Amino acid sequence: YGNTKPQLGLEDYFVIGYVGVLREWVDLEPVYQALKELPDDIIFLVVGQEGRYQENIELAKKYGVIEKARFAGNIPYSKVPIYISAMDVGVIPFKLNSITEHALPLKLFEYMACEKPVISTEIPGVKAIAGDRVMYAKDTEGFKEKITLLYENREMRRKMGMFGRLFVEKNYDWKKITMNLEDILRE
Repeated sequence: YGNTKPQLGLEDYFVIGYVGVLREWVDLEPVYQALKELPDDIIFLVVGQEGRYQENIELAKKYGVIEKARFAGNIPYSKVPIYISAMDVGVIPFKLNSITEHALPLKLFEYMACEKPVISTEIPGVKAIAGDRVMYAKDTEGFKEKITLLYENREMRRKMGMFGRLFVEKNYDWKKITMNLEDILRE
């Protein structure tokens, strides 16, 4: 998709992004807290509405970062790549609990397929699959540190994005997944 920032009116910003539901296992609070201490040209784009949408708007207000947050709400799934392509970094800020213990979010592969570096909490599924291809953050300080590192280092963002894309192409292409599933079913 290339650079879709102008299409979304985000060309003047460094965009941290989250795509997905806002259910109880998603914890955007550390990102809002980090945003408070990050440069003014860094914004947080939240795509999705299911779950705690209004609570997230209130959290952004509570931390004084509502002007640095963009809530896109629900968008058609076909438009997700446009939004991810406008991001500089994709985040997976999940709580560590019995729900996320066995989770492997599709957004990990979507961010990587769009060549975006990823910062995730240390959920076992992401660690097992992505390993060191992803940065990890436990809390506000961790998100602030990792976002700053990527904000200041274009080459690191480019490399993480490129390696993420290659990883997904090699291992998680839908055609390959379908062929593997067919092989399993034939057996």
